[in-house]
Amino acid sequence: MCKKIHKWNKFIQKNTYLWRVKKKTKDQASAQYTSKSGKAPKLDEPVVGYMATAMPLHFLADMSPQDLGKAQISGDVLTGLQEETSLSAQAIADAVGVSKSKYYELIKQDRLSLKNLDALADFATLWQKGIEAFDDDQAILSEWMQTRNTNLGGIKPIELVSSRMGRRELEKAFSRIEHGLYG
Repeated sequence: MCKKIHKWNKFIQKNTYLWRVKKKTKDQASAQYTSKSGKAPKLDEPVVGYMATAMPLHFLADMSPQDLGKAQISGDVLTGLQEETSLSAQAIADAVGVSKSKYYELIKQDRLSLKNLDALADFATLWQKGIEAFDDDQAILSEWMQTRNTNLGGIKPIELVSSRMGRRELEKAFSRIEHGLYG
């Protein structure tokens, strides 16, 4: 097994309480947990699964094409990516190259396709370069991505993530920022 996938699996085992949750009714959940008296407690609220953490961007950014092909990454990673970057669902959908409705379908999938993983890895690599350019400050990067920029033709940098050429233009911008050449 590849080192990075093995490292990812260890990360999940260590940090995740519940990765994929089957939806349960209140009665099914009550039957699963009983008290000392043998009676199941009554639940007044729906059972909600939660994940302690999502796949960090640096795992996706560091994966080789071979690792991506072997990885079994569920759509849950998209919501983690959205939380980590503070970007909208539409922005993440654009980065993956799908519509917003397809994005919500992908979240429910048990395994993302290689095409989607490749787009995610490309975005993750770009995001990591942006973090480095902004001295590890994700808040500033997120704000910069959503602000119109005269050096990019007056558009928001986030609008460039949907195309390969746009992502390359952002890489150049990050490089200029990192070297102090960005006006």
